[in-house]
Amino acid sequence: MGIEAPIPISSKLSDFNNIFRRIVNAAEHPRLSIPETEAGRSRKQYHRLINRSLMVVSVGAAVAIVGFTAYRVYAARKNASS
Repeated sequence: MGIEAPIPISSKLSDFNNIFRRIVNAAEHPRLSIPETEAGRSRKQYHRLINRSLMVVSVGAAVAIVGFTAYRVYAARKNASS
């Protein structure tokens, strides 16, 4: 399932820093401690595709609006000079 192996602890060696650091890290970022399933991966990939598609459409629309506005300004100046 992609779960990390248990952390070995020895009370004789006083090796508690590693376990406390891992616990705090899991508490700060709980989503990183949950194994990812195939359905979750495909959903994430689908959302990434949708977001990128929306970004491309937004940039395309912005370029079209700027181009149309520049053309209108150009046409208005050309008509004003004639």
